[in-house]
Amino acid sequence: GGMLSWGIPDYRLPPDILQGEIQDVLDEGVELKLNSRLGKDFTLQQLRQQDFKAVILAIGAHAGGKLRIEGEQLDGVTDCIAFLHQANQNRKLKVGTHVTVVGGGNSAVDSARTALRLGAEKVTIVYRRSRSEMPAIPAEIEDALQEGINILYLAAPLRLTGKDGHVSAMECIQMKLGEPDESGRRRPVPIEGSEFKIQTDMVI
Repeated sequence: GGMLSWGIPDYRLPPDILQGEIQDVLDEGVELKLNSRLGKDFTLQQLRQQDFKAVILAIGAHAGGKLRIEGEQLDGVTDCIAFLHQANQNRKLKVGTHVTVVGGGNSAVDSARTALRLGAEKVTIVYRRSRSEMPAIPAEIEDALQEGINILYLAAPLRLTGKDGHVSAMECIQMKLGEPDESGRRRPVPIEGSEFKIQTDMVI
């Protein structure tokens, strides 16, 4: 259950509302045991030996993705899960002036809108498909656009370059949509010779 408290930005899920929801569950008589790690503080076998009729594992599997491109190790490059966690824990988190977010899901849009709220002057989302293929909630996409976030559709990162060990630019290539893939969305295909650069000092 941790993602709600440290992965969803406060503007989407205010902490007081979340705590109220949690309290509603506890008020129904649910017992909450904190600071207990499966495999360290207790085992599944120990649970089976108690009188529980069922055991539900809802531990989550969140993990930040990697771009797997040159330059990803530069300072100023982070994944959205780590960024959103840090932002929720530290409201004074320092962000870049020109922030670039790669992806089209809810976490990407959350990261872009959070970066803007933390003081970024310019935020750009780079997404390899068109808007109609973006998996993020349509209302969230529209809100991001209304807030001044720029979305570059049909573009994908090729490599990151830096200055003095810190990211300074992202080289991208334009894409076109081909046949549908296993997700049912049309597969993005690179357009040869269409490379371009985005100046940026933070990549999420």
